[in-house]
Amino acid sequence: MSDFACKECHLILDEKTCPRCPEAEVSREWQGYIEILNPESSDIAKEMGILTPGRYALRVR
Repeated sequence: MSDFACKECHLILDEKTCPRCPEAEVSREWQGYIEILNPESSDIAKEMGILTPGRYALRVR
């Protein structure tokens, strides 16, 4: 499992910088994840404000 998650968009990362939010902080403290394949048809993606497919942390501290 990856070590980091972006505090802004919740994207799960392998590195210390988010490619989508380069200015945002990242954290090692995150819990749970969801993989969004089709954000247009996902109610969870809409609730979380996710517009692009990927793996996202449910909670980031």
